[in-house]
Amino acid sequence: MADQLTQTQLLGAAVPFAVAAPTGGYYPFTDLAGASPHEAEILAFGLCNSRLAAAKDCRTRIEAVHKNQQLWSLLVRDLAREGNQLADALKQELIGLGFWAMRYGILANSNDLPLEPLIAVNRNILEGLKSQRASTPNHHYHASPDSPTSCIAGFKASA
Repeated sequence: MADQLTQTQLLGAAVPFAVAAPTGGYYPFTDLAGASPHEAEILAFGLCNSRLAAAKDCRTRIEAVHKNQQLWSLLVRDLAREGNQLADALKQELIGLGFWAMRYGILANSNDLPLEPLIAVNRNILEGLKSQRASTPNHHYHASPDSPTSCIAGFKASA
C-alpha cells in the first residue's frame, strides 16, 4: 500500500509474534529482514485476523480490536500522506474502508457485536495483497533494519 515503515518500527525491540504456519499451527516470527512491504502488510493483516478469530473473552477481544485499530489507523494515515503512490480512487476507497473498520471495532466492543465483519474485510485485503504478490513473484526487497519496509509504521505485534 505504501512504504514508510522500518522493521524496527514494525516489531519494536525484537518483539516476537506468532505467524500461521502453512501446515497449521503457529511458529514464532521475529525477523523481517528482507521482507518486502507487501510481505510485512500480509503478516500484519494475518496477525490481526488471527487475534480477532481467537478473541473469546473480553480481554482478548479488546486487545484484538485494539491491534486492528492500530493497523487501520496507520494505514489510513499513510494513505493520506502526500507522497503515497496509489491511485487516488483506490486511496479513497481504502481510507473509507479503514474508517469503517475503526468505527465498527469501537461499536463491536461497546455492543458485543460479532468480529466476523472485521475479519472478512481484513481477509479481502489479504487476498488482494497476496494476488499482487503473485503477479510479481520475482520482486523481493532486501532491507537493512533502518530502511523502509512497509506502510504500517509503528505497528508492533505485542498488545
